[in-house]
Amino acid sequence: MNEQLIDAVFKKMAEYKPALQKYLITDDDDDDGVDFRILGDLIIKNFPWPIGVELRRLFSGSMRQLDRSRLDQIFKTIERTMQFISFVLVAQLWEERMKNEIELPEDFTSQFESRFSVMTLGNYAWLIRSICKVFGQNDTDHFIIEKKEIFTKKFFEMLDFWVPERNEIGHYQINLMQDEIEKRCVEYEEKLKSILVAISFLVRYKLVTVRQINVMKQKHKLAQFNHHFDLLNSSDSDFKGTEVKHDVFIDSNAVLILKDFKVPNEFLNLSPLIIDTHTEIIDTKDKFNIKKDIFLYTKYQNNKILYVGTEVTGKCDLSFLSSYNDLVAQFNEMMSAILQPGLKAIS
Repeated sequence: MNEQLIDAVFKKMAEYKPALQKYLITDDDDDDGVDFRILGDLIIKNFPWPIGVELRRLFSGSMRQLDRSRLDQIFKTIERTMQFISFVLVAQLWEERMKNEIELPEDFTSQFESRFSVMTLGNYAWLIRSICKVFGQNDTDHFIIEKKEIFTKKFFEMLDFWVPERNEIGHYQINLMQDEIEKRCVEYEEKLKSILVAISFLVRYKLVTVRQINVMKQKHKLAQFNHHFDLLNSSDSDFKGTEVKHDVFIDSNAVLILKDFKVPNEFLNLSPLIIDTHTEIIDTKDKFNIKKDIFLYTKYQNNKILYVGTEVTGKCDLSFLSSYNDLVAQFNEMMSAILQPGLKAIS
């Protein structure tokens, strides 16, 4: 059922990451052709985890019928993909404001404040479109350079489509007949395919958690910094760890998107919008309910950040995280930097 989606997305991924092209080569005597299970698993592993984990669910054996479960999962995958893209853009917008390199019109800041308090698919679409417009007006280079070419009017139009009301666990609140469900499955999978093909450039980048940075200093030599990364690109949550030594250090205890391990100082810090609780030490009774997962920001209310898990499906109170107060402070700093009209510098 997923073969057309997998075929289109993998071929585009292979253009950005030529090492993948070997999986498209088949023996002339092989009647079976390419193995779409392998290609599907590689798609899951090469997309950032928040997107990959939803694709893992979509490609599973339980999603092979054109039914309500598959429709919900297609829609959720679209939503999570747009959420991730919008958070990358917001993270760069914050950085540009802190560097005094971008101005925001008042109509943008007023809408941003109201839309960012509660995240919805419509608000993700607005963020992607509006921040790209602001970058264009300020002649700002995208951190992810491919966005400038790919994120055009045609791409923005793909993000605008029928959006039904959904409840807190992601199911439609309206009733659909079976033939309508089947129709929506086909329609939304085509929409998902187009979006994933457009953002296949993400395979060039690394989503990581910086667990720890150790300083190494030898006599008469400059210090080096040993970075302990977890790669958040996998088909399961047992993320691969790696170490990188460099003469500069980057943000620690954070989720980052990197251009290249060899140049670790070129990164975007996605915290507090995306956080990793795997590093939390459960050392008090209050922390017993904290789940180890990648969480994404979904709501800010009463000076409290609410998150949604990528594997954890139930509600999870993260207010007992050791870093929680820092996350709230970072969130308020981000909002202050973005919302001040006519801001020319942050002191």
